Amino acid sequence: MRVHTLPASVAPVLLTLVYSFLFYPRFSILNAVLCAAVALSAQICSNYANDLIDYKKGYDTSERKGFERPLSNGSVSVAEVKYGLYFWLTAMLLSGLWLVFNTHWTLLFVGLAVALGVFAYSGGPFPLSSNGLGDVAVLIFYGLVPMLFTFYAVTEVLPDGTLWKMAFAMGFASVNILVVNNYRDYEEDIKTGKRTVIVKFGKDFAPKLYMMCGMLSVILFYPLFNMPSLLLVMLYVTLFFLPVYKDLVRYEGRALNRVLAMTGRNVLILSLVGIAMLLIKYRHWY
Repeated sequence: MRVHTLPASVAPVLLTLVYSFLFYPRFSILNAVLCAAVALSAQICSNYANDLIDYKKGYDTSERKGFERPLSNGSVSVAEVKYGLYFWLTAMLLSGLWLVFNTHWTLLFVGLAVALGVFAYSGGPFPLSSNGLGDVAVLIFYGLVPMLFTFYAVTEVLPDGTLWKMAFAMGFASVNILVVNNYRDYEEDIKTGKRTVIVKFGKDFAPKLYMMCGMLSVILFYPLFNMPSLLLVMLYVTLFFLPVYKDLVRYEGRALNRVLAMTGRNVLILSLVGIAMLLIKYRHWY
């Protein structure tokens, strides 16, 4: 299980729940727990599915520079990975169905899209990660979907403009996890035929894309900006984002695994910065 990716699933839900509570204090706590359960189990499902599919396609070669995968090194069997996948898939489906039962039947289509995305990212006739659409998928499933639909599930109110902007912000922050991953695996992806965005536009494009997504993830919080919150943003950029960006430019190969982990950490930190900005901006609500 790729622990370094888990902040990307939890952070947007956490931010959304705080935003929801500030304006709708009577929101459903049960639905909030179910949303977190769906997000976390979907992420774990995706990790299991991606490892299994990449292994069967032969993408995990001896030249692999990423984190060691138990399936590739033989420490677990294909059957064990499948059992793990089925367990977390069941947990995701049960949590999702309970959430649909508590809210509105239309959320069933969102759940089906999430379940499909778990497998369509690396598998199927047109795998998103191998055809330059992985970044778009991350933006949608780690930004828009968890934030917009968590908000609706716990409040039964349609998301407002501020939440849309924050959803895009968190999505762009999570895209950078994939940017580092594809930057590190550039040479291997070329050999195995994966047409990621970095393969299509060249290795030098990765740091530029990382900087662009990082800046967008900060700028899109502008509805919350005031003098104290701008100070928080500056501290985040100076202490967390820029040092990791410099390491991205400086390092290659397996050394980028640390950059990837720190990028995942930054997604969680950004959500905490967003929460702090919300509390500062709307402190008259509590």
